[in-house]
Amino acid sequence: MFGRAILNGYGKEKLERAFAEAHPGCALRIGKLNYAVGTNCLIAESVTLSATNLTLKTGRISLTGVPWARLLLGRAALTDTLAKASLEAIDLDVAFPQARYGIRCARLQASVPDSELIAEGTELRPLVGDEELFAAHPFRTTRFHIVLPECRVSGLACGELLQGKSYRAGSVHLSRPSFDAFVNRDKPVEPFVRRPLMVHEALAAIRQPLQVDSLSITNGRLTYRERVVAGADPGVLTFGAVSLNVQGIANQVGPAAAVQLQAQGDLMDAATLKVLMSIPIAPPDFSLHYSGSLSAMDLTRLDAFLDIAERTRIKSGSAQEASFDITVTAGLARGHVRAVYKDLQIAVLDKQTDTEKGVANRVISFLENLKIRNANAPDASGSMKVGEVNYTRKPEDEFLQFVWFALRTGVLDVITHSLK
Repeated sequence: MFGRAILNGYGKEKLERAFAEAHPGCALRIGKLNYAVGTNCLIAESVTLSATNLTLKTGRISLTGVPWARLLLGRAALTDTLAKASLEAIDLDVAFPQARYGIRCARLQASVPDSELIAEGTELRPLVGDEELFAAHPFRTTRFHIVLPECRVSGLACGELLQGKSYRAGSVHLSRPSFDAFVNRDKPVEPFVRRPLMVHEALAAIRQPLQVDSLSITNGRLTYRERVVAGADPGVLTFGAVSLNVQGIANQVGPAAAVQLQAQGDLMDAATLKVLMSIPIAPPDFSLHYSGSLSAMDLTRLDAFLDIAERTRIKSGSAQEASFDITVTAGLARGHVRAVYKDLQIAVLDKQTDTEKGVANRVISFLENLKIRNANAPDASGSMKVGEVNYTRKPEDEFLQFVWFALRTGVLDVITHSLK
């Protein structure tokens, strides 16, 4: 039954024809097939799937542990057929021409008996250059590039996943990932139709039960870029040695359940930023609590981003320590920012020359009602200026934007004071 002639003649043609009939407009092409009786292993040297909005190409694919006789006779459900199955695929390449993105994976392993999925050498990349990608959108957009050397999913509920009943896993671990985002602020923001979803809303929007007990990242790197002039160099903000642990990701839980996040990374390779976050899942309004700290840092290291993205330059300044504690209730953020720093000098840059020359009027305007507090440290009694966080969510705010905008109000309250 599994002779090479039958596999590569009648069997392969029937599979390709059946797929085309079930999915009009799509085409499946299977390379040379081989079957090893002793190990019950079916091997395809290549597979190509073409559809209107995607193309999938793979190298060698091997499938073991399938009771082929029961499958061909129609005596077993798909989940029963794959109960002992294991899959290995190499050199996967998926292209999404309309989105101008592609995904590569050097090696993918899945084992139903072991409830495990491993992906190695995975990359999400643009199919075109940055300028071509930005030109394809009339409004501001973000270019993403993600490299993931290894992703390991354990405790995966394969049976429920194959039946489309739920998405459950014990743990997801990402090793040495790098995430690069580039925003072209030279274009206008697209008018939003619906408010961006917050975390609890995004989880609630998933119809099937979702549960991931833990998600972790080790030794990651995050790079964020912004440009304000088309074709110009962007401002760059980086976080290195990123570690992250998230517990309790789920969408069908009790009223007290919350996603717990703990993360840290090296800001501009100059200081360690630590963050703790608790996000309630069940409440219908947008609420959370987050806190964190920043170690000692030469603040001028931020100029690689601020010079371009904010037209602001920190001429001098060093932070000894900083911390924040913020509570959000129904979209209203309140909290405190504490920072010990000295020798802070800030200048506003000229938009045309990117220098401090010729901007006296702009600096005066900037400082008309606010003045930079050049230092902040405990006095003899131990008291010092504490920044007040006061921010209300705007309709267009995305989650990370809101978190930063709220924190920023406290930072500005620490480093400035009114002249009135």
